[in-house]
Amino acid sequence: MVHRGKKTNEVRIQKFGEYVYRLHFHSMISLYGVWYFWGKEWWDPSKGGTTHLFAGFPYSHQVEPGMAWYYLVQAAYNLDALITIMEISFVFQLRSPIVLPGKESASLKLQSPLSVDWSPTCRGDFQEMFVHHIITNILIIASSYLHFTRIGSMVFLVHDLSDVPIDISKLANFVKWKKTTIVSFITLLITWIVTRLVIFPFYIYRSVLFETHLVLLTKESLAGTGVTVLQYYCYKFIFVVLIGALLVLHVVWFFLLVRILLLLALKGETQDLSEHKNGEKDHLEGMSTPSESNGKKEQ
Repeated sequence: MVHRGKKTNEVRIQKFGEYVYRLHFHSMISLYGVWYFWGKEWWDPSKGGTTHLFAGFPYSHQVEPGMAWYYLVQAAYNLDALITIMEISFVFQLRSPIVLPGKESASLKLQSPLSVDWSPTCRGDFQEMFVHHIITNILIIASSYLHFTRIGSMVFLVHDLSDVPIDISKLANFVKWKKTTIVSFITLLITWIVTRLVIFPFYIYRSVLFETHLVLLTKESLAGTGVTVLQYYCYKFIFVVLIGALLVLHVVWFFLLVRILLLLALKGETQDLSEHKNGEKDHLEGMSTPSESNGKKEQ
C-alpha cells in the first residue's frame, strides 16, 4: 500500500512539474513571438498579409537573427516534447535475447532484447499527441531547410498562444481550484476557436492552398533560375499535407474539449480527458489494488 501511494505521488509530482514547465515556456515564447512579429507584413492584411509568405521567395526572405533563434528554441522544445512523450508512455527494459528451456518453454527460444510496455503515466490522447509531435518536427525541419520560416513562425505562434490557457487550466484542475479551472477552460475554448479553428485554417492554411503559386512569379523563376515548377509542387505537397493534418488534429481535440465541457455542465466534474480517457478518478483507481481503493472510500 505504501509503495502504491508513493508511486502515485511520484506520478502527480511529475505531472505538476510538466505543467509548470509548459506554462513557463509557452508564456515566454508567446510574449517573444508577439513582440518580434508585431508589424511584420505577413501578419498585416493592410500590407499584403499572407502573400508575403511566398511572394519574392526565397530572395527577399532573409532569415534574421531573431527568427533564427526563435526557430532554434522551438526546434529544441518540440524535439524534447517528442522524446518526453515516448518516455512517459512506454517502459523500456533490456532482457536476454535467449530464453533457456524451463517452465514457459520446453526448448531454446530467441526473443527481442528490448521489451516495450505501456507506462501508467501514458496520456489519454497519446496517439493524437504523438502524431502531432511527429508532424511538428517534420514541419520544423522542412520549413527551416526550405527557408519557409515565415509560415513556420505563424504556425508556431498560433499554437503557443492557445497553449497558454491549456497549461493554466491543467494546473488549476491539478490543484483542484474549480472556479479557476472553469474560467481558464472557457478562455481556452475561446482561444482555441479563434487561433486554431479560425486563424489557422482561414488565414494560414488558405494561403498554403491558394497563394503558394506566388513563388513562381519572381523574376528569377520566370527567367528559369529560381524555383522550378517541379520544386513548387513538391513544396506545396509537403505543406498542404502536414499543415492539413495539424488542422484535423485541431478538430479532433476540439471535440475532446466539448466532451470536457459537457462533463462540466451536466455533472459538475472537471475531468482532464486529454490526460486520462476515462477521467483522473478511474485512472488513479486503476493504479491501486481493490483493497486500497476500498480503504480510500472508507476514509
